[in-house]
Amino acid sequence: MRIVLRRLFSAINPSVNRNAVRFASNDAKKEPKKEEEIKIKNIIVEKFGAITTLNIDRQVTRNSLDIPTLQEMAAAINEFDKDKDAKVLVFYGEGGTFCSGFDMDEMGEKGYSTMTDAAARLLRRPLCDKVTIAAVSGYAVAEGFELALSCDLRVIEDTAVMGFLGRRFGVPLSLYGGRKLTSLVGLSRALDLVITGRLITGVEANQFGLAAKLTSTGTALGEAIKLAKSLSKFPQNALMMDKLAAVNSQLNPNSEESMRDEAVMTSLLGNAIEDIKDGVQKFQKGIGKHGKFYKLSELPLKDWEMEDVSEEIIIKEGVSTTSTTTTTTDKDEKKT
Repeated sequence: MRIVLRRLFSAINPSVNRNAVRFASNDAKKEPKKEEEIKIKNIIVEKFGAITTLNIDRQVTRNSLDIPTLQEMAAAINEFDKDKDAKVLVFYGEGGTFCSGFDMDEMGEKGYSTMTDAAARLLRRPLCDKVTIAAVSGYAVAEGFELALSCDLRVIEDTAVMGFLGRRFGVPLSLYGGRKLTSLVGLSRALDLVITGRLITGVEANQFGLAAKLTSTGTALGEAIKLAKSLSKFPQNALMMDKLAAVNSQLNPNSEESMRDEAVMTSLLGNAIEDIKDGVQKFQKGIGKHGKFYKLSELPLKDWEMEDVSEEIIIKEGVSTTSTTTTTTDKDEKKT
């Protein structure tokens, strides 16, 4: 994917100075014109002139977010914020998947609160003062969906799959996803996705109004880069002022009711953490993996659920009578 990205930029602007960085060392600062790539474990940050890309690269776990990844992302976003030459940040995932959310194994080991503490930088509303774009391909689920919602714009492939899959395991929305989704698509549609946890395709996400651009499979990153390039040409001060005014009007309502609601949600977290522990165990046993919502728990059937009842209408000489037959599967008896 990175090779394709570099070819794309070369085609768009052969003279652009590319810097592939994962945090510049002192040596890199002394030679700013030299292309540098300092590798860390889970993400790759590359600079293409005014455009910065952040690539989540944990393909073994479908680009899930463990604590080191969240810390690396926070540092990279802060570096982008401080970079005077950087104007647009594009998020994407390596290997055809955007992000599958928190690493459930790590959550089971270190706890939900530890994960959310590591993700604190992603709670900021908006995520950055500068423009952010999510190039969504493959799965963007759980906190991965919330990360996409945190960005200002989303370029979504038609075959992308999005949804709050944490619903299966009792994991609440961790990055203000409910508030962000509601502000984008309205309460009714947001409640549908939040309560049911159902998955939607990129096509449906576009119908909901989540996509700045709907594109075909394999083209989200290229289209996001094109969009970023066009936005980087605008005077940035007015753009950021207008963006912040729009975002703050929806996501940062400074009212007693809003603060009270967040306090109530925090008070519910204690019970939710117990559900999360059970959910992690289910996940590790294979229950509910791969987006499955059925057989999330094994419940014994009640007697009435084990009975098959059928009605038979018999007509004799113009008079109809009804015969009811009940079959009890566990006792193999019939009653008429």
